[in-house]
Amino acid sequence: MNFVTLNFALFFLCVLILFSFSARSVKTHKIFLLCFNLIFYAFAGVQFLPLLLSVAFINYVSAKLTNGRPLKKAGFRRFTVCFCVSLQILLLAFYKYYEFFILNTENLLRLAGLDYSLIGLLPSVDILLPVGLSFYIFQGISYAVDRYRDTGLKALGYFDVLLFVSFFPTVLAGPIMRSSQFFPQFAEDPAPDDEEYKKLEKKYIDADIAEGFAYILSGLFKKVVIASYLSEHIVRDVFQNPDFYSSETVLAAMYAYAMQIFCDFSGYTDLAIGIGRLMGIKIPQNFSAPYLAVSLQDFWRRWHISLSTWLRDYLYITLGGNRKGNKYFNLFITMTLGGLWHGSHLRFLIWGMAHGLGLIVNHAWKTLCTNKLFSDGKEKSAKENAPKPHPVLHGIYSFFGWLLTFHTVCVLWLFFRADSTESALAMLRRIFAFTAEGDGYSLLVPAAILITMLMQVFGKYCFNGLALTLEKAWLPVKIALIALLAAIILKMGPDGVLPFIYFQF
Repeated sequence: MNFVTLNFALFFLCVLILFSFSARSVKTHKIFLLCFNLIFYAFAGVQFLPLLLSVAFINYVSAKLTNGRPLKKAGFRRFTVCFCVSLQILLLAFYKYYEFFILNTENLLRLAGLDYSLIGLLPSVDILLPVGLSFYIFQGISYAVDRYRDTGLKALGYFDVLLFVSFFPTVLAGPIMRSSQFFPQFAEDPAPDDEEYKKLEKKYIDADIAEGFAYILSGLFKKVVIASYLSEHIVRDVFQNPDFYSSETVLAAMYAYAMQIFCDFSGYTDLAIGIGRLMGIKIPQNFSAPYLAVSLQDFWRRWHISLSTWLRDYLYITLGGNRKGNKYFNLFITMTLGGLWHGSHLRFLIWGMAHGLGLIVNHAWKTLCTNKLFSDGKEKSAKENAPKPHPVLHGIYSFFGWLLTFHTVCVLWLFFRADSTESALAMLRRIFAFTAEGDGYSLLVPAAILITMLMQVFGKYCFNGLALTLEKAWLPVKIALIALLAAIILKMGPDGVLPFIYFQF
């Protein structure tokens, strides 16, 4: 169920009405939320509901068997969590990579001159990817592994685990939450009768409601206005037939897609955060002005934060993390698998490997350059007595670091978006052909690109101003302002809004 539809608006209205009756009891609150989670997922793909229930059960069993066990049973605990995690990874691999495995294994055997007839015996089936599979599996794994690593964390009941992995604002495309972020928000605190407490509680509720609607309006603007316009007026057509367009237009399409995917995905995240906030549940941020990053390492601290931190905590550290001699290899493997997570295509593999190599170069450069002039401003110099960089030189270095990082990310987005590796390379060839022959583009395209870049700098100030205005406004004015802004945004968008890009992952 797409967030930007009338059906979802009606569904969410029912959720809010019933939640208002269940807010005084945590148990009732959870029951209502779990029911709505399952109804929402059933609308998205009822045939995959048993799979969602199974993933929750696997992680529930894993936590129950490993949590609180004595150290002498460390081997049993390790085997249990490894088995449960491996089972879920196999489920994910089957749905996402089965056909990819058959086709590429057959091609490799043919190229090697080996017998590939046995591959033909494997059944060839058209497998439909369950909606949200990657996200709720990753969320479930984080729950089970956290309880394996820290036996002080309480293992929860099955319905609590199901509530966590099926949380409807995040189940389709994240952000990937941790149980430590989710469950404490259901703690039942005693409610004092004094007036001061009630006033303070009302203040927090008003702020949450204002921020919730501000996030929803922000998400609608990003998705409906910017992402939809760029997709329809340049990205879709140029990526399909780059040879029909001038080099300048193909270059503009490259920048346009970088802006489109940011507005599309961060727009979804804003909607999810806003929906959660209106229900009193805070969802973590997933983006922090990623196109202002001055290095690839900085970029991955700002882009899809919940996935990058998940890969760091549950894959990179498991592989060995920063241990001497393994750091660069672990980094490369982590990003390569992160690329493959997005899909069973060579272009995703290239995208992940390229980011891995870029991060290796980034880390190696920082290791070599111990002077603070060559740091990203967030880490101290390796030498205590290193001289402070000159502000002008540091500014020049940061600018060129941003320029290199931004264009590296934009070029790699070509492989992410193109239908094939050959199409991505064709776009690169067209850009560097420096030809004026071919179709051009609308002047509103660079305007949309500029607006998106300005969001990176001024977005948080605009958001805070809108949230504060909604919080302080008189109720009728507040309702009228929200309705007016939503109507303007929807009027500026196309008649039908495409699904969010990350729904396919």
